[in-house]
Amino acid sequence: MPQDATNNPPASATAAAAAERALRPPRNTDINDERLIQDLERLRELRSFLIQEAVRLGPDDAVALSFGKLNLLKYHPDGREPTEDEWLAVESDTRRLFGHLSDPLRRKFILGSIPLWMAMLPVVLAVLALASLILPVLIASKSTLLAEGRVVLPSDVLPFYAVWLMSLGAIGAVAFIGMNALSVQEDITFDLTNKRLMILRIALGALFALVLTLPFGLGGFATFTRSIVVGTLDADAQLSSQAIMLLLPFILGFSTSLVIMILNRLLDAVQAFFGKSNTADRQPPPAPVKQ
Repeated sequence: MPQDATNNPPASATAAAAAERALRPPRNTDINDERLIQDLERLRELRSFLIQEAVRLGPDDAVALSFGKLNLLKYHPDGREPTEDEWLAVESDTRRLFGHLSDPLRRKFILGSIPLWMAMLPVVLAVLALASLILPVLIASKSTLLAEGRVVLPSDVLPFYAVWLMSLGAIGAVAFIGMNALSVQEDITFDLTNKRLMILRIALGALFALVLTLPFGLGGFATFTRSIVVGTLDADAQLSSQAIMLLLPFILGFSTSLVIMILNRLLDAVQAFFGKSNTADRQPPPAPVKQ
């Protein structure tokens, strides 16, 4: 535990140290370029990773682990501009050290840089999804709608159903990223090092789940909510179809190939409705080859 506390200082201590650096006068080793400092921090993480994995380096590459004067560079908003030699040193050491990583080690190093919010996001989304399912049940059970004989209308649960769809779709996208991170499933088109791409993937998962499921599952969600309140749940075909519609947003958020297939089928149906045939059907047959 003491070692973990030393390697991972509290956020308050880190913020206090950053504030102290910002208030003190700049020194010659202070740099005002955040990109260089970020690349240097990543280079330091790579050095620690190579040492932990006991990667054997040649004499010339072992010298590169020291970094020399680069170890003295720190970020300061009023610091100086980095020199060309400092940029070249960081880029050269990065290329040299990354060249010693095999594919498994490179993937292991990349997975270690996945942000912490990726581990916390599924918990937050699961709480939102659970709340969007429990709240309409509690509201309906304490209201006089069922006592008066009026069923729960789709408009009564629309906001909760929208939250449910977007939460499940985002959870499915996070599950897709996690499956790639654990190498259980690998998508060569997905880059785990691109944080913007991960955020875009999660946002698209929530959007696809909302757009493709909202028109078809709202009535089933209202019926499911009413069934829980009045206690008429039973294992019949109707309940199975409602369960499928409730879980469909997770599947749509997880599988991009399924979403693309659905969109292509919808596009083909719209084109066929307006009389536009497939372009492949209108292509002329190939000319015969002359002997």
